[in-house]
Amino acid sequence: MNGAIAIIQTAFLGDAALAMLFAQQVRTMFPNAPVLFVGRPDARALAEANPSITRTIVFDKRSKDRGLGGIIRRAAELRSAGVKTVFCLQRSIRTALLAIASGARVRIGFSTATGARLFTHRVPYATELHEIERNAKLLAALGVEPPAPQLPLELRLRDDQQERVHLAIERTGKQPRIAIAPGAVWATKRWLPERFGEVARMLHRDGASVAFLGGASDRELCTTIARQSGGYVLAGELDPAETVAFLRSCTLLIANDSAPTHLATLAACPTITIFGSTVPAFGFGPRAPASVAVEPPPLECRPCGTHGRRQCPLGTLECMHSIEAADVLRHARTLLLQARL
Repeated sequence: MNGAIAIIQTAFLGDAALAMLFAQQVRTMFPNAPVLFVGRPDARALAEANPSITRTIVFDKRSKDRGLGGIIRRAAELRSAGVKTVFCLQRSIRTALLAIASGARVRIGFSTATGARLFTHRVPYATELHEIERNAKLLAALGVEPPAPQLPLELRLRDDQQERVHLAIERTGKQPRIAIAPGAVWATKRWLPERFGEVARMLHRDGASVAFLGGASDRELCTTIARQSGGYVLAGELDPAETVAFLRSCTLLIANDSAPTHLATLAACPTITIFGSTVPAFGFGPRAPASVAVEPPPLECRPCGTHGRRQCPLGTLECMHSIEAADVLRHARTLLLQARL
C-alpha cells in the first residue's frame, strides 16, 4: 500500500482502546506504511505508547476542534502527512467529513455511518460480532484476511510512565492484586457503589490486595468505597497506557461496561464486567482470557439503549439492583482459584 494510513476513532476511551488492536493489525499487514491515529485527548497516551502507531493526532472535538474549523485543521495534518488511506472506525458525519477532507484516495467505513456515501469502500456493520472483529472487517474490505490481534498489546512507555506504574505496583503490595473500576460515563452502566465495596471488603478478607482504578472524575467515588472496604485508590493517578501496564500485574479486574474493561483486554487481564442497561451482545464484552460477563435476570426493559443513559427511564435501575454482591464475588473467587492452579 502506498502512502500513509490514518485510523479515525474519536469516540469514548473504551472505543479507542479497542482501536489499538486494529492499529496492531494494520501494522502487521502494512509494516512499511506510516500509521496515524486520530482520537480524542484522553486516548493520546495510549496511542503514543502503541508501537504500531507512527503519529498521534489529537482531535479535541468537544473543545478547541469543535465545528468545521477543527475538521479543516486536522484534515490539513493528514494531507501534510501524505495519508492515502483512511479507516473510519466511528460512524459519525464528522469522521466522514474528516476522511474526505484529508484528500485520501481510499476511505473505508461502515455502511451504516452517517455520511457513508463519502467512503470509497462501505462495509456492513455486523451487530452480531464483537467490536474487535467488526473493526477487522474494514481491513477485509481490501481483499486481505486480517491477522488475529495479539494480546497483551505491546506498549512502549516513557521512563516517567514506567516509574509511575512501578510505584503503583509497589504501593499496592502483595498478590493476588485485584483492580476494581466502579465508574462509568453513563449512570445506568454503574453498579451500586456499596456492592463494589462489599465485594472489595470480602476479597480483602480473603487476602487479596485491592486497587481502585479510574479517571480523575472517579477519584471521589473510589475514595468513598475504599474508606468502607479497604484498598488503595489509584483513580486519576495513571494515564490509560499506564493503567494497561498496571493491569498486566493484576490477577483480576472487576468493572462496569466501561473503558477499564477494554484496557484490561489490552493487558490480557481476566475481567468480570457487570452489565446493567446494556448487553454483551452489543459487541463490547471483555475479551481477555478467562473473562466473565455478569448480567441481571431477564428484564423486559433491558436493554434500554446501546450506550447507556444518564438515568433509568423507569426510575428503578432494577437491572443493577438485581445483581447481588454474592454473584460477582462467586465469579471472582472462581477466577482467583483458577489463577492459582
